[in-house]
Amino acid sequence: MDRFRYLFKLSYHGVLFSGSQKQRKEQTVYGILERLLSRLFHNDVTCVPCGRTDVGVHADQSYCHCDFLFEFEPKNIISSLNKASLKYGLVIHSIQMVPQSFHALSSVKSRRYKYYFTFDSLVPTYLLHSITLVSKPALFLPTSLELSRLLKGNRNFFSLCNYSASTKTYMRFIYDVEFTSFSYQSIDGECVQMHCISVCANGFLYKMMRHIMGILLHSMVNFTNMSRLNDYILINRPFVYALAPVQGLRLVEVNY
Repeated sequence: MDRFRYLFKLSYHGVLFSGSQKQRKEQTVYGILERLLSRLFHNDVTCVPCGRTDVGVHADQSYCHCDFLFEFEPKNIISSLNKASLKYGLVIHSIQMVPQSFHALSSVKSRRYKYYFTFDSLVPTYLLHSITLVSKPALFLPTSLELSRLLKGNRNFFSLCNYSASTKTYMRFIYDVEFTSFSYQSIDGECVQMHCISVCANGFLYKMMRHIMGILLHSMVNFTNMSRLNDYILINRPFVYALAPVQGLRLVEVNY
């Protein structure tokens, strides 16, 4: 029996979801999408996502594929889906047919996450679910070059992730790390200084990005330079830090 595989490109705001992966008793990104598709087609539909995000994590670009026993016109489906999905903070941007050899998860070559944060208490309240407000002032800010020297390349990230029984290797290759600062003007006209750390890798371990950001934020408000970070990551001298808050984290790019 012929099957037709379609790739869905979507984005979502994570505040209303208990993560992206389908769960029986929780509202999740792909649980909602499967329910909407099943209602629309009057048939069970299974989404195979490009990966998973935790509770409260946002995605500017995410993908999943679904198999159907028939062809359809994507343009009409997108309009109908978004009428129902927008109230959850979920938007479908495109749907395209792909070969059966394509797989939304195993075909991924790289992912990019960005983490947004500020030390400025003037951050508008409507952004508090989208950016992390750090309560202590920064004693230093890292540069892209310093972060690249620290993290770029093929490394064992066992000390910067949560344990998962399904993990086969803790080696991950980070392609690039960037630090940027910018001024954000709120709808009230106030300017807030914000910062962003962007990491592109061939894969991310469970809570790996929040561990990286947790140790970076801890260092910025407690130390005056990168030396303690170098000790922790390169020499493996541990110190206590908290996992970075989830609201600043975004999946921004998935490359096939």
